[in-house]
Amino acid sequence: MGKISVGILGATGAIGEMYRKLLSFHPHFQVRFMSASKQKIGDSLDGLGLENVEDIYKAKQLGVELVFSCLDTQTALIMEPLWGETSLVISSSSAFRDRNRLILPEINGGKVLGRTKGIFAKSNCTLHPIALILKELIAFEIVHATATTLQAVSGAGRQGLAAIDVLDNVIPFIEGEEEKILEELHILFEQNIPLNITCCRVPVYDGHMVSLEVQLKKPFIVDEIHHALKKVPWIEILEQKDRPQPRLDKDRGNGMHVCVGRIRKGANNTVQLVALTHNRVRGAAGTGIKIAEIAYGFTQPGA
Repeated sequence: MGKISVGILGATGAIGEMYRKLLSFHPHFQVRFMSASKQKIGDSLDGLGLENVEDIYKAKQLGVELVFSCLDTQTALIMEPLWGETSLVISSSSAFRDRNRLILPEINGGKVLGRTKGIFAKSNCTLHPIALILKELIAFEIVHATATTLQAVSGAGRQGLAAIDVLDNVIPFIEGEEEKILEELHILFEQNIPLNITCCRVPVYDGHMVSLEVQLKKPFIVDEIHHALKKVPWIEILEQKDRPQPRLDKDRGNGMHVCVGRIRKGANNTVQLVALTHNRVRGAAGTGIKIAEIAYGFTQPGA
């Protein structure tokens, strides 16, 4: 059986760049079509010419049946439904993160199993370390959670921030980010998990870090939390007191691990910890590819 032909929409952006890298050696998917902004159409990238995002017919001639979309939200709203009429579209934008299409593979990946067309959207990149840890703490009966994020500049895209604004600086506000996380958390868990969150942008290129404090109803000892997290394949616990760190740890598990450190017990029956993920791999392209692998049966939901 030959490889499945795929397209990347918005192939030259920060997320498109990561899709190209990860798909270059993928055992089941082969990139046959890439689109870019109008000023780059006709340029060559990775041995392929860059095409117009509207050229669905040419993609079909090339056999493309799976599309990874890195389009901005406004363009995605227009173009992704057109591509989704005949192809499976995995979207990185927030345009279609609704109850029917939002996917975090380890929580609700079964929704995409066997699908061959339509749109499915991977969740917000910063939500991954929060949701995947809360998933393992639900058994302890979560009362309330508080999170502060330290988010890398690549999460804003190539045109997101001027260097002069973020170098030697921390920006304690990201437009719409907190609201997106709260909404998507509710969709994924299909229940209300009370969460207070503050999102900050920091001068790190890749790697979103979260300081998380979770009040639990059931009494616990730290070893119980440690054991609950350690048994999960995609969570990696680091024992050093000053880890995780983006520079040292973001690429663990080929960039797909949630790295956790500083697990400790706080006041009022709270567990405190620090988590780190690679925002462009685990938070974006790596998870997008995993969603597609589930759809085609190469990876099991929840694996």
